[in-house]
Amino acid sequence: MAENGRQLAALCRANGINHLIYMGFAINWCLLMSPGGMLDMRRYGVICSAIRQAVTAVENRETAATEAAKELALWRVALAFGFVFELQDVMEMLNRDRPPAKGPSAG
Repeated sequence: MAENGRQLAALCRANGINHLIYMGFAINWCLLMSPGGMLDMRRYGVICSAIRQAVTAVENRETAATEAAKELALWRVALAFGFVFELQDVMEMLNRDRPPAKGPSAG
């Protein structure tokens, strides 16, 4: 567990991690500017990406219906921090090399 960006960066270095994928609320506020957020971690040289379907944003009356603030924030992530992944692509990658699950034996 890390309390701030410095601690998170140290954990990343100790474990050979150079790329974080952010999910949650809000891509244009908390995930961006909180301690350990994208702005903080970029200073430590960590690539910071997001999964489009796994983030929300602080919206207002004019942007809520189209999620315009979310789309703008994701554009910013792609330009300045890392990548914007689609959930389906991430799930396929995670399952690609996984051995098949062993079900109950037929008896």
